[in-house]
Amino acid sequence: MKIIDKDDNRMIDLPGVGPCPRPVDIDERVTGFKTLKSLRIYRFQPGATIEGESENDEVFVVPVTGRVSLAVSGAHPVTAEVSPEGPARALYMTPDHAYRLTPGAETLVAYSRAAAEGRVPCQQVEAAESSGLAEKLAFRVVDLTAGEMLPLGGVKETLCSVVEGQGRFGERALSSGQTVALAQGETAEITAGPALRLLIVTA
Repeated sequence: MKIIDKDDNRMIDLPGVGPCPRPVDIDERVTGFKTLKSLRIYRFQPGATIEGESENDEVFVVPVTGRVSLAVSGAHPVTAEVSPEGPARALYMTPDHAYRLTPGAETLVAYSRAAAEGRVPCQQVEAAESSGLAEKLAFRVVDLTAGEMLPLGGVKETLCSVVEGQGRFGERALSSGQTVALAQGETAEITAGPALRLLIVTA
């Protein structure tokens, strides 16, 4: 298990958009995971249009702050307005689909990926968790109050990113933007300091 720091100075050149902050950039080279391929969080500005593809993966797109409009094209087209307040909280893409994302405000958008066979159609997710919707991948957004504890890990590979607030991971302090990585079979517990919001991705 490890704690991975964010990098607010990391910039990624996106086609048609230009340099874009990607403070959280975690993939298999960092974690050594076999199933959960990546968790990347971008900071998008309103007025930009971001285009991309799911490629061979299933993907959850989760705005953790702000709001976006999403249009997915392919065999299972979907359009959705997505934000932490709804009407949709996330969007699921199956392999071999393309998307167009338009931020409605400054927005932190999390993308998580796992290889998939395409058995689950693209769809919007109205809850703050995916509830076994995908083939392998799952997400949930969890809010903890001061002193509340949350167990993590176990049978799946886990990435737990701090969206807002502070907490503790064992004897170590956790702050906004840091991510806890737990390999399959590892377990740990996070304790909230002040109010704490977490994005937890497993596969």
